[in-house]
Amino acid sequence: MLLAAEVNYRGSDVDTIVRRFSGVGNDEFPEGVRLVNRYHSPGTKWAVVVVDVDNVVALQLWLAQWIDILDITLHPVTTDETVAPVIEAMLAD
Repeated sequence: MLLAAEVNYRGSDVDTIVRRFSGVGNDEFPEGVRLVNRYHSPGTKWAVVVVDVDNVVALQLWLAQWIDILDITLHPVTTDETVAPVIEAMLAD
């Protein structure tokens, strides 16, 4: 399942976030969570991380690494290629 993790943070936490982020390297995501892409907006203290998840425990383990310094909201997302059935169902109503 694709999820967009919307991230908000306080300016006072930037140093801690950058240090932790630079220290995790390739081990940031546990098996069962794959990074699709990240988008950053440091000027607004906002980011989004798109992940492909097939294991809810792995997702929770990844979130647990960051929840103390980041406010994270998860959104299930889909691609242009897979959204067609949803759009069709919405139009049928």
